[in-house]
Formats: sequence, C-alpha cells, structure tokens
Amino acid sequence: MKMLPRIFGSLCVLALVVTAGCAKDKSSNEGGGSAEGTLGGASYVLVDGGDLQRSANLLSGSGAVAFKEPIGALDSKKSYTLTFSIADGGKFALAAHGNEKLENAAEVRLSRAGNVLKVELGAAGQSTESKVLEGIDAAAESVTLTIDVHNDESPAHILLWSGSDFAEDKAVFNSEEDAETPGQGSGAFWGLRLQNSTVSSATIGAPKYVEEE
Repeated sequence: MKMLPRIFGSLCVLALVVTAGCAKDKSSNEGGGSAEGTLGGASYVLVDGGDLQRSANLLSGSGAVAFKEPIGALDSKKSYTLTFSIADGGKFALAAHGNEKLENAAEVRLSRAGNVLKVELGAAGQSTESKVLEGIDAAAESVTLTIDVHNDESPAHILLWSGSDFAEDKAVFNSEEDAETPGQGSGAFWGLRLQNSTVSSATIGAPKYVEEE
C-alpha cells in the first residue's frame, strides 16, 4: 500500500509534463508573429497561420506573413515583384506600408475567377471597385506582376506591370487613371495575404517608375 502514493505522484508528474508539452506545441504553431521563416532569403514572421504551407521557396494555402526588414520612411516609394498563382475563387494581396501585423497598409488585392484576374485597392478602411487586368491569364501556372507603391503621394500612387517595360503607359493598372487609392499606408512594413493561393517569389526594390518633377 505504501507504493500507491509514489505511483500516484509519478502519474501526476507525467500528466503535467504531457500537458505542458501539448501547450508548448500549440503556441508554437499559432500565428501572431510566433513563427518565423524565409522566402527566397527574405525573413518574415507569421501574422496569420491559417493552413499556410511554408518552405524556403514557397508559401501556399491561406494565411499572412509580414517581412521583417522595414520598408523605410513612411513617405517613401518601393517596387515589389511577385510571382504567384491563385486557385479559382482565391485571392492574393500585397500589403505595403502597414504595421508589423499588416494593419493600416495600402493594399493591392488580386482575385481570380476562371482565367480572369481582377484588382482592387484598399487603404484607410476603404476599397475601390475591382477592375479586370486585361491580357493576363489568371489560370496560368504562375503570374508575375511588378507593383509600384508610391506612398510619398496622397493618396498613394499605385502602378502594376505584367512585363518588363515599366513606362507609365505600359502599366496594366494605374491608380491615377483606373481607380484612385482610398488613402496611404501608415506603417513601415510590408507583407502578403494569401487565400487559396501560392507565391514562389516576392522581392522589394527601388521604384520602377520615377515621375518627372
């Protein structure tokens, strides 16, 4: 009978260890910046884990990541080159000049219906109407777009190109002509939101289009 307290005590310790281990595993897989990774060498934190599948060269599924290196000054302009694919009915978005959780960003939201790719812009809690991006097959194995976000303008000036000619008149979308951005981003970070989509490359650099003074 003297062995029973010892056995009971051992079982209690084991139960506590198992419970603590389960709690630790659960927290490490949740979003909110608890997990980190890289995409093409660029480090990010997980904002929304969702069902996102992650590797060094791919993000796939649904979720959101914020890249760790800040964009720079709030009133700066950058260019983003993205290679991605979207499942029919899915969405993919660039969030520029947001905070670490991608809040208060200037967003370029892309959606697919069949082979049609549409874009809408979001900022300051508002959105534009969606517009079809002509000449782009949304059902292709991958799509590459280059996006300029000039957050030094009010509202932000946003341009999209699907080729390598970055003249203003070659843009497949120009917010000064097609749909005015509802505002500006108010943070120093950028990231991606995925909904049933895949991204294989995301790079940031100097703006492709420089307006004449």
